Amino acid sequence: MKFSKIFSLLLVLCMLCAIGLTACGDSETENSSTNSDASAVVNPYQDANGKYVGSYSGKNYEGETITFLTCSVNPTYESEILYNTYEDGTKQTIPEALNESLKLRAENVEEILGITIEELKVHDTGGRPGGGMYNYIVQGNLSATTEYQIVVPCLYDGAKLAADGQFRNLLGADFEDLQIEAPWWNQDFNTSMTIGNQLYFTIGDIGYGNKSATAALFFNLDLWNKNSLNDQFGANPYDLVRSGDWTVDVVFEATSLIGGQDTTGDNKIDYEDVFGWGGQLDDMWSIFYASGERIAQPDKDGYPALSMFNERSAKLMEKLQEFVQDKEHYISANDYFNVVQWPSELVEKGFTDGRALFYNAGVGSVINLGSAMEQHFGMVPVPKADKGQDNYYSLVNPWSSTCFAVPSCVPDSQLTMVIDVLNVMGAESLNTVAPNYQEILEYMKIRDDDSAEMLNDYIVPSRGCDVGLVYRWGDLGTLLHNMASANVGTFASQYDSVSGKALNDLEETLGFYKDNE
Repeated sequence: MKFSKIFSLLLVLCMLCAIGLTACGDSETENSSTNSDASAVVNPYQDANGKYVGSYSGKNYEGETITFLTCSVNPTYESEILYNTYEDGTKQTIPEALNESLKLRAENVEEILGITIEELKVHDTGGRPGGGMYNYIVQGNLSATTEYQIVVPCLYDGAKLAADGQFRNLLGADFEDLQIEAPWWNQDFNTSMTIGNQLYFTIGDIGYGNKSATAALFFNLDLWNKNSLNDQFGANPYDLVRSGDWTVDVVFEATSLIGGQDTTGDNKIDYEDVFGWGGQLDDMWSIFYASGERIAQPDKDGYPALSMFNERSAKLMEKLQEFVQDKEHYISANDYFNVVQWPSELVEKGFTDGRALFYNAGVGSVINLGSAMEQHFGMVPVPKADKGQDNYYSLVNPWSSTCFAVPSCVPDSQLTMVIDVLNVMGAESLNTVAPNYQEILEYMKIRDDDSAEMLNDYIVPSRGCDVGLVYRWGDLGTLLHNMASANVGTFASQYDSVSGKALNDLEETLGFYKDNE
């Protein structure tokens, strides 16, 4: 099976090389030939009919069960693994087409492997990371439980559990038949989280939670047009994204042109008035990530090294601080915890009422926006730092996103079953669940096809996470939050004050990985 995996990778490389070589032609004839040749290339993960197929051992698991351990901070929650019956009182928020695709996927996997798929749900109390789900998995490993074989914690807990030795290495010899390089896993995420040839948790199409937890910028097109912003910036947000001109300078300036209107007459600007941007402290994360900057990145030896502070990030931080400290145009939910328990609802209402130009939140927020908002709203990626930046980057929130891992309590005798399920279920996810995810947009009455394009072509493909944010070295993610209220120009001193602890934390984590190479 190891040979077959290598052969599959070679096929992919050959395919990419073939496409690259034929794309070099300049004439219309050559371009036409390129399209023809590219369409003839066989994807090693698809059959002749274009259906994704996961490899498996050929074993039939008739009478056996595989169980996913999942969690939520709420007592009841929708499953991303199995069909939701809502018999427990859980509120339905996903479209039935997506829900039905979960059912179809399970049926297909069960038919192929002869196995039964079940889910064990845990109310994740006690905070994240290190809360109820973390403790449940640790205790399960200590007792060598057989309750479950695959765990689905939040990303924060995934990193903490990995560094605490609670997971199996998905790149280890025991997992050489796992198709971790397949398109149903997020390869950018895998690259970011691989340390010393070890990967303990991953995200992909098996779960839709990581997509819903991906940062997006919602905007009010009616307000944009009413204020003639096309004249100001030369295009609407959709076209600015397509041309590569969707930058923080454009978005910050647009924000400054809307808002500062005391519609309530109380001589202050807050969530009840007209404002340019509504968000929360996590905006510091999503904009920093979208700029291409990272708390930590691989060094020349492939190990993560701190990269948070540099000349480019310092310039971006000054812009970002000035932006979020403009309280007449930027409204942060974090300023209103003295008003309600969940102040993001206040800011969101400002957007759905048509009083805000932008609202930064996870993709899943479209569920609330579509049902509550009458005006024309759209969805675009969080802006780039500048036009020179090649790509858009969309941050997967580590608190709310789930990931997939195999706990250390799973015995060797069950690994073939686990690998077979992950391979086949991953492929079936691309055949069933992934195509229906965009149904969320139609279900929530998204106003145009452009938002679907933004989701499918820009936001979801560019999603990923910062290894330094997930592992919380020196709590540098909190530093990003704190910069929202710090004096402009103090990024260097603020970073210096915590970088020592961050380096110590990083070295401690690397010690675990190096010991297990």
